[in-house]
Amino acid sequence: MSEVIPPGTGMHGLLSYPEFVQQLMEGFAPPEIAQLMNFSTLKNHSGNYITPLFEEKFEDVVWSVEITWEGLTQEIYLYILLEFQSTVDRTMPIRLMHYVACFYDHLLKNGTTTPSKGLPPILPIVLYNGSERWTARQDIYDMVYPEPPAFLQVYQPHLRYYLVDEGRYTDEELGLRPTPLSGVFSIEKASADRKGLQQAVDRIVAIIQASPDKERIDNIITRWLKRYLQRLGAKANLDQLIADIEELPVEEIEKLRADIKH
Repeated sequence: MSEVIPPGTGMHGLLSYPEFVQQLMEGFAPPEIAQLMNFSTLKNHSGNYITPLFEEKFEDVVWSVEITWEGLTQEIYLYILLEFQSTVDRTMPIRLMHYVACFYDHLLKNGTTTPSKGLPPILPIVLYNGSERWTARQDIYDMVYPEPPAFLQVYQPHLRYYLVDEGRYTDEELGLRPTPLSGVFSIEKASADRKGLQQAVDRIVAIIQASPDKERIDNIITRWLKRYLQRLGAKANLDQLIADIEELPVEEIEKLRADIKH
């Protein structure tokens, strides 16, 4: 069963770094969109934009990035919703419409844009790691049923989000994406399998070793991996996995083992 990841300790923490947002877009978003992006222009805009229409806690990450299309450069926003529940939320299209509307309201209120200037494009992304495959509608229009007659269709809402369902990627497909983020996906997929978890940790260590920015990535992934193994607790014998966390000091290993036992 998946669990809600505490704010700042899970994928939310990783996607607070621009290189992991770039890896998400280049490795898992539609290539025709990702190839237009200038990732050196990524800016983090994460914050609390949502009015309390929904009671559940959620995590979102918002970035802006410049794209160039037919000679025109403009800024778009990536609204990434982290859906790390164990079951599929079939109200997701309604939630996303609410979240995007609240974010647009924020841009208007803080003067980023005005009604006369127009609203910037937003790419809504749902990143899901539940054990069930995602079956919720991806456009709110598809929730209007039965489909209205032609003269009413133009008046119905439309908002489609792009889905990244971690569980649908095979180990082979993730292996074709040799990035730390794909290694994280592999570890999350293998959580209930001791052998698979060991292999996934070995794979991400090899990816980090080959990274030109090894020290920075190592620090980010090591923090994430320690917290992740702690959350797994008694689900696996973690001694060897802990030892595989690259160059972790002995006192840190002992502390982590003690934390897991408790």
